[in-house]
Formats: sequence, structure tokens, C-alpha cells
Amino acid sequence: MKLIVVSNFSDVPNEHYLLNLLFCEGLQYFHLRKSGYTASRMAAYIERIPEPFRRYVVLHSHFELVERYGLRGAHFTKKYCYEDFLRDRGQDPTPPRKQFFAHLSFSLHSIQEVKKASPMFDYLFLSPIFDSISNRGYNSKFRINDLKVFLGEKPDRPNVIALGGITDRVVDQAFDAGFDGLALLGHLWTTFEHDRDLVQAVKRFRAIQQRIETRSAARREETPALTQN
Repeated sequence: MKLIVVSNFSDVPNEHYLLNLLFCEGLQYFHLRKSGYTASRMAAYIERIPEPFRRYVVLHSHFELVERYGLRGAHFTKKYCYEDFLRDRGQDPTPPRKQFFAHLSFSLHSIQEVKKASPMFDYLFLSPIFDSISNRGYNSKFRINDLKVFLGEKPDRPNVIALGGITDRVVDQAFDAGFDGLALLGHLWTTFEHDRDLVQAVKRFRAIQQRIETRSAARREETPALTQN
């Protein structure tokens, strides 16, 4: 199960200190999205990330910077989808083909949208699975049992990542539902923005990371037994 960190929309004091600590803790997927950033400001943000860690960064805008800085890839939304990107570059978007980026991901908000999503995406954000922490009032409309049935079918689709309300307390629910990963946002940044406690922020990340590792190890141990039976 992947553990992804999504940046806060606005800047947070000491943000890069925490981010670089998380990379050292093993973070390999960081989604960088900032409201109102120009290309030059985004480039300045990326340049504050040590070069060995830049290959873990997925951009939500200013996609021309992906190749320049050797980033992981690009993330799209319905507001500006991958087909829009292809049109802007004079490419035929029908059918869309995976090009320009090694990694592509997309944000969706319903099971039906996931069913229609192209298999070319590496993974899809599905949200809000639980009530959002960073966006108060943005509450979940999903039922875990419905998600478990759908995700258990394993059709020809990209991996599905749970976003919204992710804390260490819901890891087991998301794992049992069959999600392929978790995207951490408000639980990390909202508290850090107020208390600026690097130690506690890293502990929150570790708690989720360790729970994922524990559940994944248990599943690996169960798999041979199930195969033998």
C-alpha cells in the first residue's frame, strides 16, 4: 500500500524542513499543489528540495517543470484534465495515450467515475473517503461496504488511493476496504501549521507508515496459507 503526502494549498512555515524529514523517513510520493503559484515560484519551491528527492515529486500544475527537474510526473483533475493538456500541445486526445510523463494520476469523486477511468493512469485519488480535515464541511458520502465490494472486484483499472480524513485511526478501515494507498494531507499539515512541531508531525507520518507496514506484512504471511488451502 502506497503512502502519499499531498502539500498544503497555501505555504506553511518551515514546510521544507518537514518535507525533507519525511523524505528521509521513506516518503516516495509527494504531490505538490499550490494555489496561485506562478511557474517561477513553483520552480523556486522545487529547488529547495534536495535533488535526490525530486524524483518523488508529482506536480499538479506547471507541468513543463517535470522534465526540467527530473520529477516523478503529473497529476490532473477534471478542471484541467490530461486531454486538455494534450490539446494545448497540439496532440490528438482521442484516445488519450500516455506520453510526456512517466507517471500520470487523476482525481475523482465517485465509484462510477473510477469505473470509467482510463487504465493508463498509475493511480487515482478518490475523495473524500472520510470527512476532510483540511477542508471543514467537506464530508464523505461513501459507504465502506460499497467501496469494499467495488475495490474487491479488481477490474482492469488503475490503483485507487484514499484521500480525505486520513489519520492513523482509519488505516485499518481503508486497508480492509481494498485501497491501494493513502494520501495524507490535513492530518499532517493542518496541525503543523498551528503548532510548528516537527517532531510530532514526523510521528504522525510514522504512525500511519508503520500501520501500513504491519498490515502489509500480515497480508503477505496470510497469502501463502490461502494458496495452500
